[in-house]
Amino acid sequence: MAGGRRGLVAPQNTFLENIVRRSNDTNFVLGNAQIVDWPIVYSNDGFCKLCGYHRAEVMQKSSTCSFMYGELTDKDTTEKVRLTFENYEMNSFEILMYKKNRTPVWFFVKIAPIRNEQEKVVLFLCTFSDITAFKQPIEDDSSKGWGKFARLTRALTSSRGVLQQLQPTVHKGENVHKHSRLAEV
Repeated sequence: MAGGRRGLVAPQNTFLENIVRRSNDTNFVLGNAQIVDWPIVYSNDGFCKLCGYHRAEVMQKSSTCSFMYGELTDKDTTEKVRLTFENYEMNSFEILMYKKNRTPVWFFVKIAPIRNEQEKVVLFLCTFSDITAFKQPIEDDSSKGWGKFARLTRALTSSRGVLQQLQPTVHKGENVHKHSRLAEV
């Protein structure tokens, strides 16, 4: 018969393909929620590029990414990450982790349980965004200008907070402005 035929497609494979296709524009790993320590079963190219590891190096490691923890990684945050996995919860964190070359990087990590048709959690989707420029401004060619922007934003936000602490209390009915949370992102 001319042309190749694709055999029967296993439902779990199309399930994974759909997740990968929908998350293609992010840096992510998928962890198996059914096995102890939630091993990574898939990592996309964006995640590998972001952390400096090859796909084969991260496969079967814990999707908590504890292999990227280091001496300055906050222990309370790592405990919250672990509890999120244990309780099959959705959560997000800002956490200092380390690339393969041990360069520290601040990540905004989102963890989301993925359920099958029977509502059983079968996978975890963990997305990673590099927020280093906003947490600890570093001037290099790739982040030119972002470090200055982050420092300025942080300075303006903290100055506003100091001024508001020095002001007398606001009476009911007065116009109250909300704080910018840009520096916290």
